[in-house]
Amino acid sequence: MTDGLRYAASRHRFAADAVFGLGEDYRLAHLPLVVPGHPRAISSVPGKDYRDGRYATPRHALVLHIPADALEASPIYRALDADLRARLVASKIAWHIPPRRRSVLHATLAGPVAEATGRAYEAAARTFLARSGPIPIRLGGPFVGDRNHGRIYLPVRPVAGNPLADLQRAIGARETGFYAVGHWCLTDDLTAAEAAALAAWRDRWENETVLEIPAARFGILITTDDQAIHSPVWRWIDSGARG
Repeated sequence: MTDGLRYAASRHRFAADAVFGLGEDYRLAHLPLVVPGHPRAISSVPGKDYRDGRYATPRHALVLHIPADALEASPIYRALDADLRARLVASKIAWHIPPRRRSVLHATLAGPVAEATGRAYEAAARTFLARSGPIPIRLGGPFVGDRNHGRIYLPVRPVAGNPLADLQRAIGARETGFYAVGHWCLTDDLTAAEAAALAAWRDRWENETVLEIPAARFGILITTDDQAIHSPVWRWIDSGARG
């Protein structure tokens, strides 16, 4: 794609009459936080510094902040969230997670990395965003990817071109083409019927525009877990005015 976005290539293809199992990556990094003590959770893995979903050392990431108030005010968001609550899969959605994450809704642009790299990203991002000003974005309908099975996202799409890729290049980070906001989480594997319900809901809403805003607030988000629910710390980076 000319905009460099990779959502179509990484979209999960639901198969008819197939269960939807939680991914190993999700069971390691997220499930211990979503459902502490869950028997399917992976407490630790050799070579990874996770322990029950938390890092031994805080991680730094450059992220695009999404204002929760604006998202929750969107009629499309309210409609698709209500629709999800009415589907068969609703009993396996961790409904307590989105309210806990209101202040840390974000799409990761670079990271997680160690502090020194995070500081370098911050300095370069400040320079870039002071020139660029707010970046107009659209938040799309629900996305289920081909990895991290268990987390449901809202994908970010720049309105024109791909200035988010320009920002990644400016700070010396890898261009990902993937800027999705992790939002809903599953509490367990899905049966075939529950997976079909999730697929039908995704298919119904994925092409909608949930929110369109000028993204003006970025930051270095420092966390000890991938849900950013344990004492997250922000170093804010606000974009400058155009012109």
